[in-house]
Amino acid sequence: MSGKTASNIGTGRNHLTNGCSSQPITGPHTYQNRTVRRYVPRMPSSEPSAPVSSSAAAPSSSASERKELPPPPSRLGHFITTYSSFLSSFVIGVAGLVATSIWQYRQSQTAVRQAASEQAIARTKADNDWRIARAEILAKNLNVLASQAPDTADQRFGVLLSLTRGSILDPELAVSYALELGKVNSDYMRTVLSSTSEKNYIQLEHAFLLTCLQRFGVERDAPICKNDRLADRSDGIAQLIQDELGAAGAIGKPAQGPLVLLRDEREAQEKPAKLMWLFEPYLQDLYERRQWNEIAGFEDSSVGARLVAALVLATARTGELVANAEQADLVRFHAERRKWLVSYMFGKTCDSECRGKLIDVMLSTYGEAQGDYDEALRRLVQLPRSESGPAMARLHARLLWCQVDGDDLMEFRDRVLVPSLATALASPTTDRVKAEELIGLVALVPEPIDPKTNTIGGKAPTGANPAPSRAATKDPSAPVAVAMGGPTEPANVSAWKALMATFDKSDDRMARAFSLRRATVKRERMSPPPMIKQVNFCGAGQRDRLPTGAEP
Repeated sequence: MSGKTASNIGTGRNHLTNGCSSQPITGPHTYQNRTVRRYVPRMPSSEPSAPVSSSAAAPSSSASERKELPPPPSRLGHFITTYSSFLSSFVIGVAGLVATSIWQYRQSQTAVRQAASEQAIARTKADNDWRIARAEILAKNLNVLASQAPDTADQRFGVLLSLTRGSILDPELAVSYALELGKVNSDYMRTVLSSTSEKNYIQLEHAFLLTCLQRFGVERDAPICKNDRLADRSDGIAQLIQDELGAAGAIGKPAQGPLVLLRDEREAQEKPAKLMWLFEPYLQDLYERRQWNEIAGFEDSSVGARLVAALVLATARTGELVANAEQADLVRFHAERRKWLVSYMFGKTCDSECRGKLIDVMLSTYGEAQGDYDEALRRLVQLPRSESGPAMARLHARLLWCQVDGDDLMEFRDRVLVPSLATALASPTTDRVKAEELIGLVALVPEPIDPKTNTIGGKAPTGANPAPSRAATKDPSAPVAVAMGGPTEPANVSAWKALMATFDKSDDRMARAFSLRRATVKRERMSPPPMIKQVNFCGAGQRDRLPTGAEP
């Protein structure tokens, strides 16, 4: 038999081993494990049992010892204990990698800073070299630019255009040289200014000078009209503003163009006439092409822009024949702006000084407005002295020194002064001081001429000669009636006669005040004070347009 079989049946090696038995023993203290019978003591039970021998009590003491052993470690603790050397190597490696990464990052930052520093140094050196080269180029051409002789205009234009396109000249310096060139040739100036980037539009606005025709509506041979010789240059600046506004609108950035001149409302109130004529070509072109959206965008840019647009568009009627539907749109268009202008003129933001400067603009372009200024002027002359002092003073000076075109003066007399004075005299609540002030204004204007008899009441017109009309200035041989303002509509002649009859029916003080005032006006116009002679247009002849660049 084999050993396994012999052991199982009680024969073989285990049978002869000391302390082993080949016989199967079963009982309460043994169990059988598979095919090998072993004698393992059973755990004592709660039931009383027979005393066991000392050899059976030994396993019990070993079990108590196993209960006192510490609990086995966790998996993490077991991992750390088992692989401690690996963990220490891993931590050291990670720390070294982090330190290496930080060092490399700092080295890269240092390299970037060094590269930026080198670039800045190179850029500064290039700028300095360019400044030196630019100064040398400018020094070689400075004598050419500084020349003001008319025969050097072509040479100055070529040099200035090259320096401007090459960005060698500072923009403000380029604009200054261009404006000097504009005194001789406005086209050259406009070309140079178009090539100049980052122009200072305030500098251009200062160089824009109003002519007497723009300021007063008439041209006279008087010292105050000395700026007329620069009319071509001013026209070139206005055309440049038109081009710049169109270009700024095309790229969607109109606020970066010449509209910066209208951003401040107070600036627009200080010089409405200059800004009106400066932006007149642009707005007139939009009106003629019926670009209503562009006009609305211009007006919405600022309050100053809306004020300028209201003044320009009031005189923008071209008189062309249009369809009935379009005519209705034009009437509504002008009515909206007329309403806004009146509300602004008598609003809180426009004081008496502001109204006075607006009066200057309205009086100079009164005829072209075709009645759009009537409501505003009637309300102005009826305001109390405290609210209309500067405005009335400007109006009085313009009428006294004949600084109004004859045709405009007739319309102003018939549509504003005579109706306002008639209304004031008919109202019992009218202040006497205000009535006398209106009488003084009426005394400054010529009497209307009857178209049938060329006289009033069979008498020749009285009073000092006002400013000749446009017809009279064009034809020196015009009859006296035309020179005095021309025949008047029969309705206006009747209104004047009714006003004179009101004087006769009232107390003698009004009639005497009217007559005395007319005599004083005639005397002052014939011999004005020395300080007034340069602004007195009464009796001054029509001034011929001087050649560009010529001295008056």
